[in-house]
Amino acid sequence: MNANRKGMTNMLANLFFRFFAANFNLRPALNRYLSCDDGPINFTFGIRTESGSVEQAVQFENGRVRVLKKMPEKPDAQLVFVDEAAVKEAATQPPNKLMLALMENRMVTRGNLGYLQLMNFYLSLLLKKVQVGKLQKEAKREKRDYDPAEASQKSINKKNKDRLSATATDPGVRFLADPYLADYSLDDFPRLKTFLDIHLKTRPALCHERPEILTRWYRENGFETDKNGEPWVAEIRQAHALKYLMENRKPLIRENDLVAGTTTAQEIGVVLYPDAHGTMIWGELLTAPHRPLNPYDVSPNTIDVLHNSVFPFWLNRNFREWVRDNKGYPDCQKLDERFAACFLWKTVALSHTILDYPTLLSLGTKGIMAQIDAEIGRTSEADAEKHTTLRAMKLTLEGINAYAKNLAAEAHRLAGMEKDPARKKELVRLADICRKVPENPAATLDEAINAIWIVWVGVHMENTNAGFSLGRMDQWLQPYFEADMAALKNENEQKDYIRRAIELVGCFYMRCTDHLPLIPDIGNYLFGGSSSDQAITLGGVTPDGEDAVNDMTYIFLKVTEMLSIRDPNVNARYNREKNSDAYLARLCEVNLNTAATPSIHNDEAVMASLAEFNYPAEHLRDWAATGCVEPTLSGRHIGHTNCMMFNMVAALEMALNNGRHPLMRWDLGPKTGDVTTGHFKDFESFFEAFATQLGFLADQTCEYNNLLGQAHQTIRPTPYISALIQGPKEKGRDVTKGGALYNSSGVACIGLADITDSMMVIKKLVFDGKQVSFGDLHRALAANFENEPALLAIIKNKIPLFGSGDKEALAMANRIIRLAHDIFGAHTNYRGGPYTAGFWSMSNHVAFGTLTGALPSGRLAGKAFTPGLTPEPHSSPSILDNLRDVAGLDPTAMNNNIAFNVKVVPAPGESHAQTVNTLCSYTKAYTGLGGMQMQLNVVSSDTLRDAMEHPENYQNLLVRISGYNAYFVSLNREMQIELIERAEFGM
Repeated sequence: MNANRKGMTNMLANLFFRFFAANFNLRPALNRYLSCDDGPINFTFGIRTESGSVEQAVQFENGRVRVLKKMPEKPDAQLVFVDEAAVKEAATQPPNKLMLALMENRMVTRGNLGYLQLMNFYLSLLLKKVQVGKLQKEAKREKRDYDPAEASQKSINKKNKDRLSATATDPGVRFLADPYLADYSLDDFPRLKTFLDIHLKTRPALCHERPEILTRWYRENGFETDKNGEPWVAEIRQAHALKYLMENRKPLIRENDLVAGTTTAQEIGVVLYPDAHGTMIWGELLTAPHRPLNPYDVSPNTIDVLHNSVFPFWLNRNFREWVRDNKGYPDCQKLDERFAACFLWKTVALSHTILDYPTLLSLGTKGIMAQIDAEIGRTSEADAEKHTTLRAMKLTLEGINAYAKNLAAEAHRLAGMEKDPARKKELVRLADICRKVPENPAATLDEAINAIWIVWVGVHMENTNAGFSLGRMDQWLQPYFEADMAALKNENEQKDYIRRAIELVGCFYMRCTDHLPLIPDIGNYLFGGSSSDQAITLGGVTPDGEDAVNDMTYIFLKVTEMLSIRDPNVNARYNREKNSDAYLARLCEVNLNTAATPSIHNDEAVMASLAEFNYPAEHLRDWAATGCVEPTLSGRHIGHTNCMMFNMVAALEMALNNGRHPLMRWDLGPKTGDVTTGHFKDFESFFEAFATQLGFLADQTCEYNNLLGQAHQTIRPTPYISALIQGPKEKGRDVTKGGALYNSSGVACIGLADITDSMMVIKKLVFDGKQVSFGDLHRALAANFENEPALLAIIKNKIPLFGSGDKEALAMANRIIRLAHDIFGAHTNYRGGPYTAGFWSMSNHVAFGTLTGALPSGRLAGKAFTPGLTPEPHSSPSILDNLRDVAGLDPTAMNNNIAFNVKVVPAPGESHAQTVNTLCSYTKAYTGLGGMQMQLNVVSSDTLRDAMEHPENYQNLLVRISGYNAYFVSLNREMQIELIERAEFGM
């Protein structure tokens, strides 16, 4: 565009950049941020509109800022705005709103996202007072500014609940006379009550310990090449760095805790992974403490360390930039950065797996290292790669052992200073435990739990704390509980020990709350309220096929009930053939008392969904949930079951618009036909167009996932995790390279009910009944059904929906899940394994909904999709219709599990026992029909509305989103409204 056609907005943008440059050039307090430990931070940044009416750029070079006369051909980072209004909006918004505009595609990024965040940081330095003021006003307007300490006490004081008791009927319950442990409440455990208060009232803080120590090692020893200029073998590099980190991180023992070690150096710390996605918080370092949703404390020292020492080092050494630099910035990457069609978790982590804890507990790291040495001895000298990989595994275990020894020394030091005899005894015991485990086999419950926790800390030091899961802890800890109990002399000693076992598991739960994943403010809209989703799986059957419910199952359920916290994410397997009614009733009672947990999985249906892979029966029976709900074969499987959040509705929009995605304004997909010209002669031809677009998007997302997988192999292989999974030692191959015994990648397919209902409308109204032309329906969608009340009424009231009990709607849903299963199943991941398809959504059903126009189902533009595969709220007034339809879905087409949300409210005057019995009846009927998974929200919409108005009274109100738990008051408004608008069924 000619300069004389650029108007006032372009002139104002130029003036602002000149103002910006003058401030950073002339003010020492700002100028110092233009350099870091490596010297000046040099880059170019530009903005423009899609029409070219605005085009401005600035250059940062050698500690100076210069406004350029012309946009460089390839600026390091660039923002492309939809129009001038979007430019003006961005100029007046704080960084969190700027990122929200990015999600909404009012602006599009080009180039390195780290430089974009750095530019946001510079803007915050210049405009901090203005930005903070706006955030504070927003927090006040949304009533997010209450006193957390006072709110915590209100929440804890409301925890006394009705409790049932029972007689043990499960063969694995050997020591609990009342497996429900009804005599115990939180009031019996002052230690846990204190920890819970700390959890609820303490604001998380960014912790720079991990990135500072690791970056220091890489600066000294090199990243691409070593000190001698030789190329690093990535596995060895990562192993040395992790060992150094574990040897040098602060060994902390929380006051009064029974479990040694912490994830961060903060009371509740946000772990930073600049080697993955950590630079995404750069632009919010000054504003994160003031954002309305899930604020973080950030100390001045942390800002200095991150800006000067850490983030610049990683600007081009992270997964996104590796793909951009090495693969030519492919369309599949651009698609992910537009948010509307997908979100790929491999930009953040390779996670969602379960380690081989039974081997760890029985052999200790010393025994595993002996296995590694034996494998090295069997390996030919010519196989250098295997030798190197095995040595790397061993180095990481040496680092974990060093950390445990440091913890032992710290416990000994604290014991020497302790005045209270009881606590002194506990510290001496902790010192003994940490000297022994995890290096050596565990012999007691205390040792086993501490060994698991110390190893767990190491997991989150090597890789991002997003969805790594703890697996079948009741199974793995039961032998230690039994051995401890058998050694006691009398019933009183056993009763005291049961109390201690509850307290010890409670301490472990609260340790799991000592860290949070890093969530830039945009994440509060993509997956708001989520913590690290550390899934624990209870019950089901043993690898031999017998009833797996035991004493520790009920102890974990008791702790889950008492604490009622969002993480760990408790999942329960229920096997109708083997598990007792008493166990199922207890699952329902805990759901009632917590309002949202545990989720319940039909053991037979989940195993049927995995039958196509022909896993050995004993491995299949040992499945456990990871992250949200996804099945993984414990200790043997790298499934990265949440490798992507996939918006199936985007394919429908593209089919309706001949391959164009309306929000992204991008002719992205293949040309499959114009619905306004009579191109589609029947429903089948349109369904084929949808299938084509779905296949295209799947091709793109799988391509990007595989490219990101290559980035993980290069940047962050995981020799530590590889040492603790079956397969890599024998293969001599890191898990990022397919070393695990089983390899797959799991997809979350979002929008099933919305697509099913839309397809039913198109089939019934456009083609079967010919009540409306496709062109007229398309125009109604474009206008968001304005001036179309009659059409909307027909859609809402006359078309049978999924969840209504209609056989044709159910058949349509089954057709769509089979299509998704087959499309993804045709792809092979970068580790040589298959893709699996699940139907759950975290909270992306809300985020994707805000980025989607009106649908043929009658859903209006911007409204949330249904969570997981839950039917629309108006599909039927009967919960039984919903239960039957969801149970009628074919589990063999859903091999990455589902999330079925049911909001139920006890009837007025119904007793606690009656409510539990009703929930139990629903669950038993659903699983009897073949239903795969169910998660209950036992809370009324009225209560949720009151919590929006008075959040200070509901700080720990737990809700189930779609596979994970969250505190209702920490959710964004759209998510809160979606929860309120879910169908509510009485009992």
